[in-house]
Parts: sequence; structure tokens; C-alpha cells
Amino acid sequence: MSLSLDRRVGSAAFGEDVAGYAAGRLDYPEALFEVLGQRAGLAAGTRVLEIGPGTGQASRRLLDASIGRLVAVEPDPALAEHLRGWNEPRLEVRCAGFGPEIAGDASFDLVVAATSFHWLESDPALVQVMRLLKPGGSFAMWWNVFHEPGEDPLFDALFEGLPRPPSLLNGWHYSLDAGARCRDLAGAGFVDVEHVLLSRRIEMTPASLRALYSTFSAIRQLAPAVRAERLDRIEQAASRRLGERFVRTFRTPLYLGRARG
Repeated sequence: MSLSLDRRVGSAAFGEDVAGYAAGRLDYPEALFEVLGQRAGLAAGTRVLEIGPGTGQASRRLLDASIGRLVAVEPDPALAEHLRGWNEPRLEVRCAGFGPEIAGDASFDLVVAATSFHWLESDPALVQVMRLLKPGGSFAMWWNVFHEPGEDPLFDALFEGLPRPPSLLNGWHYSLDAGARCRDLAGAGFVDVEHVLLSRRIEMTPASLRALYSTFSAIRQLAPAVRAERLDRIEQAASRRLGERFVRTFRTPLYLGRARG
């Protein structure tokens, strides 16, 4: 059985290199935000709360939808400071973990979690999401999955001997277990539960793959010299196996649920 990272790691693992994280992580597909507009109420003037925004890959696109207010709940002080540096008047950054202490009962039209919800205990977190939503409001959670469909020897080599984050336990990405995630939402009282799986192919280089892998929580936990050596090996292997330009498939599972009202 693989060792696993403590969930508390997620609140501090990513702020050590804010610029590297922002540069290495992929944005989310445009089709995802179209679905949010069509089925989850993402629209001009709405109040949105985002759980664990990181460096804001989803936050910027939410603000682009002309929402009225975005409350970003980010536990990592360095990432929270990064978001505050945007000087965006519609953005309120709360440096805190997501839980009962987050104020705003029944005040949000939409709550979202972008590649972050696996760091929380699902059942109590969904109770808090439901508390914060207006009657009829929507919850959306989604992930970029960085493991290629089928075999992915580079990804597997990266994690060899390392503890796995909560998103990668039992050899299966948390977000790809659609039955379990839909049951979680239905069990918490959400209605109109939906699962949408988006997929896209993106051209990469060994360097851009290395930059992406350097953002992973398990890699962030390594001592700098050990981290650099592992990433060097993966970058060199990517060059040998795939060449200087190659295409990888990235999946983005999206889950939606609505509060009764």
C-alpha cells in the first residue's frame, strides 16, 4: 500500500514557490466555464466563493464572467498574499482553512473548488458548502487530471517511492471515481447532481512537463537537491521517450450539484 500525505500538507505545500506554481500549472478548459454558465448560475452580478484558489487559475476566469463578488478562501499565507496583489476590488481573500469559521450563511449563488476539494474531508466540507449556498445555489468541483489515460510511465516514475496525495490513493484519481463523487453530493443533500468529463490534448516540451510536475505536493515535500535530481531524471526521460515536442491528454472531470430551494 502506498504511503499517503497528510491532508494538512495541502494548506502549506504550494506557497513556497508561488511564481513556479503559477507558471507550471495548467489553466482550465474554456468549455468548463461555459458549463458553469449554462448549468450552475455563473453570471454577471453573482456572489461566488472559491475553496483553495491557489494562484488563481480558476479565479481569473470566474472574475472574467463579470461576477459581482468572489470570496477566495485560501489557507496558505503566501498564496493569499499573491491573490491580494491583484488589487481586484471584486476579490475578497480570506486566509483561512475551509470550515465552520467561514462566515456567510446562505449568501452565495455558487461555491466552487478547482483541483482542491480532495484536500478536505468530503462529508463535513459538503455540510459547510450547503450552509453557505443560497437556496437553489450551486456547487461545482473539478480537477485537471495530469495522469495520461492508460499507462503513463513518466508520471509513475515521478511518484516512485513517494507518499501519494489524497487525490491519488488506491491507484485511481479521486476525481475519476464518478460514482463515488456523485454519491457524496447526493448524500449531502444536493439535487440535480451531474458529472461532466472534459478532455483536451496539449502540446508540451520536457521543460514544461518538468515545470508542471514541480508543482505537485509530493515533489514539493522533497529537499531541494533531491527534488531537482528527480525532476532532472524525468525531464531527461521525457526527452528520450517523447522528443522535444509532444502532445499529452488531460482530462477535467466536473461535478455539479444544487441546493434545494
